Amino acid sequence: MTKTRITLASLPPSVNAIWRHTKGGKTYRTQAYMTWIRGEEWNVQPQLIKQHRFIGPVYITLAMKRPRANTDLDNRIKGCLDFLQYVAAIDDDKHVMGVNAFWTVDLPEGVAAEISIVQADALAA
Repeated sequence: MTKTRITLASLPPSVNAIWRHTKGGKTYRTQAYMTWIRGEEWNVQPQLIKQHRFIGPVYITLAMKRPRANTDLDNRIKGCLDFLQYVAAIDDDKHVMGVNAFWTVDLPEGVAAEISIVQADALAA
């Protein structure tokens, strides 16, 4: 089974802070979200050099350090999935068939999240 594993140095902004809408109805990414994406891109691109890139259905496991006790788990998932598509680790986040997301204290210093990706049909075999 092919598996890709990457780590993030920081978590994305809350989903409540990654998009804004114009009065005309256009949606755009916020400056805070784009700053996070560009910073993490520098961290993740070297990790992806020898990793498998996924096309089609995938399952994601997302282990994250909780930044504050009142942080909602689901508010960080969408930013991570969009980021995986942005860096081409997956072809499209609409192909994510399932997410196993959880808070953990078992990540090394300097790692805010560990993401594992596996092809969905690989698990069916």
